[in-house]
Amino acid sequence: MLGQVKTQETRSQSTAVGKEPSHKERLLQHGMQLFYANGFHGTTVDAILDASGVPKGSFYHHFGSKEAFGQAVLKRYGQFQLDLLEKWAGKPGLSTPDRLTGYFSAMVDHFVISGYQRACLFGKFSTEVAATSDVFRDQLGTDMREWQSRLRDILAAGQTAGDIRRDRTADELADGVLALIQGAFVVALSTRDDASLRAVCNTIPTLIA
Repeated sequence: MLGQVKTQETRSQSTAVGKEPSHKERLLQHGMQLFYANGFHGTTVDAILDASGVPKGSFYHHFGSKEAFGQAVLKRYGQFQLDLLEKWAGKPGLSTPDRLTGYFSAMVDHFVISGYQRACLFGKFSTEVAATSDVFRDQLGTDMREWQSRLRDILAAGQTAGDIRRDRTADELADGVLALIQGAFVVALSTRDDASLRAVCNTIPTLIA
């Protein structure tokens, strides 16, 4: 089922219509699907090669190692999140709480459409490899700080506009929103209950407005 679900995370940004994706692109697409389904340790290089139909030489030419490949997949996921957040941040006619609620709701939609598989890849890697790998921990820390920083900028702009509370700093509010997002998806991976996720949409305005 996962292989049939196409989301913005795995679509090529540069592949022309009707043109076969490159070996590198196919590896990233299928690798992300397998990491979601089986985790980093549960996904072998051979499984990625079988799913993508790419020869082993191409894998090591582009990435060098499974760890470097995992980092590349995380980088792609991080860009997907920033692009999605930017899309909602730029929507005209919405308040700041509505923009962030819409962003989270779009994440929920991706998760539900995927059959409750595609939650947050940062969260998945954080619980699996961050405690034992300095390389992944450093990258995840950097990626999370970049995510938090963009949330902070949006919230700070909302404070200036007057629709975000000012008794807490934008940094504090961004930390709270990011923790709420991460925690919600950890719970939902077990319960597979989108109602609890939708309830978080009501909590975000309460937290920041």
